[in-house]
Amino acid sequence: MADILGCMAMSHGPQLLTPSEKWPDLPTRVTAPFNPKPGIELEITPEFMAENSKRCDAALATLRHKLAEWSPDTIIIVGDDQNENLKRDNMPPFTIFLSDEVDATLRYRYWGEKETDQMTRYQVDSSLANVLIEELMTSGFDPSWSRETRYPAGLGHAFGRVLKFILPNSDIPIVPIMVNTYYPPAPKARRCFEFGEALGKIISNSSEGKNIAVVASGGLSHTKIDEKLDEEFLTALKTNNRDYLCSMSSEILVSGTSEILNWIVVAGVAGIKSTIVDYAPCYRNADGVGCAMGFAYWDKTS
Repeated sequence: MADILGCMAMSHGPQLLTPSEKWPDLPTRVTAPFNPKPGIELEITPEFMAENSKRCDAALATLRHKLAEWSPDTIIIVGDDQNENLKRDNMPPFTIFLSDEVDATLRYRYWGEKETDQMTRYQVDSSLANVLIEELMTSGFDPSWSRETRYPAGLGHAFGRVLKFILPNSDIPIVPIMVNTYYPPAPKARRCFEFGEALGKIISNSSEGKNIAVVASGGLSHTKIDEKLDEEFLTALKTNNRDYLCSMSSEILVSGTSEILNWIVVAGVAGIKSTIVDYAPCYRNADGVGCAMGFAYWDKTS
């Protein structure tokens, strides 16, 4: 039987790849009305942003250490796709990649960089990926599957950035699962949690005989940061509050904030209380624009 050693989740916003002094130069992407919190000017000073950047780096180091401690045979990574491989002509809610290898890109292109210059190749655990497809269909889910990427740089940034941070040597096979969080109609929070529960059961009952880690990419609230939403969501993770996670409204899980759905999938896989490594609402301008960075893990070995 396969063994899930643990799960983790982390943000992948561009501020993680950008020196803090350049955070204010990143695009706003959203329009008014803005409702910045009182005192926000204190959180957009160069010193405050630099400290937030350090906190994010420290949290990433914690996740890398935890992954090394688990030493999994395969990493299942759950991320969204932003018009990279899933297009308007076919936008399934869940897609599993099946081929033996795949490229993934950072897709960092704010100062003229080319996403095709930021590609890393990863081996794919196609045996496990096929098991997941077959057993999910038996369990009442009908995920899409793909053996090719249509995006010239491979898998999108939700995969490339997280893997670069937690797996810098690209030396562990992966199974990429794409969730359409961005483009309505998207799967509901309950469906994502139940999808995760099904994944967890399938992995645990698999005859693959492998040690598995599962990773969620994206979130938390952005580009307009909503600290109240983030706090409520993280509290639900810490208490394993299934009812809250399943009842999150599609009306608030939109745009970048919709990537919380990837965390909900992995919370369903884990099925236990999480440990929050850190939460840093990383504002980059006085309008309250930025990315709320979250980092968490579920250790099933303890």
